[in-house]
Amino acid sequence: MTAAPTPTAAPAPHDPAAPHDPAAQLAVYRRTRETITALVTALPDPAAARVPACPDWSARDLVGHLLHICASFVALEDSQIDLPPVAAAPLTELLDRWAELDAELPAALERSPELRRRILLLDVFSHEIDLRPATPGAADPAGHPAFDGALDLATMGFGRALAEGGLPALRIETAGRSWTLGTGTPAGVLRGPAPDVFRSLTGRRTRAQIELLDWSGSPAGTWGPAFTWGPFAPPEAEVEPVGR
Repeated sequence: MTAAPTPTAAPAPHDPAAPHDPAAQLAVYRRTRETITALVTALPDPAAARVPACPDWSARDLVGHLLHICASFVALEDSQIDLPPVAAAPLTELLDRWAELDAELPAALERSPELRRRILLLDVFSHEIDLRPATPGAADPAGHPAFDGALDLATMGFGRALAEGGLPALRIETAGRSWTLGTGTPAGVLRGPAPDVFRSLTGRRTRAQIELLDWSGSPAGTWGPAFTWGPFAPPEAEVEPVGR
């Protein structure tokens, strides 16, 4: 655990449950799909290229997963984000089918509840970041239009895990934003760059990496169990360095 920094003015509290506009979410999803398409088609062999953050998958498998998620979403099925990849299809076919679903997305977004729309965006955005370690000069994910909504959903899921686990409340602070999660007065504060906080909350940082973030109050390990929630859990081995 690092030493507490000199106190500064805390960012204003943020409401992660504030609703998002389905039309804006559609634009973000389209942009992310197009970016992922460009990333995977630039790879020499997407079926062989492994994705460190999803060690059981190739880049082609990752696209198959996103296609499955999108197809389930437009069918208004009650799915979350842990669907397996569509099996045994070439990448070009997967990408074509994924693009074709775009015509059905506007109506599906309008008819879907807020939480379900956010899950769709968090998943596709997280996997765009997963592909970027192989891309030189990748942009800071905090500048992505999906980032704020994805981080809000991740903090909501983490806060629910705190409550369900009977863990003390925690305040999370990033540049310009903060969330008080759990019940009661926070027993500690986690501060860090927003991308590192997001990747910690969504299963892309080991427990050791999480503890290297800026913690004050109770020891970082106090909240360790809450980093396992939904489909997410800290990996045993590092899949990417802090600062990606």
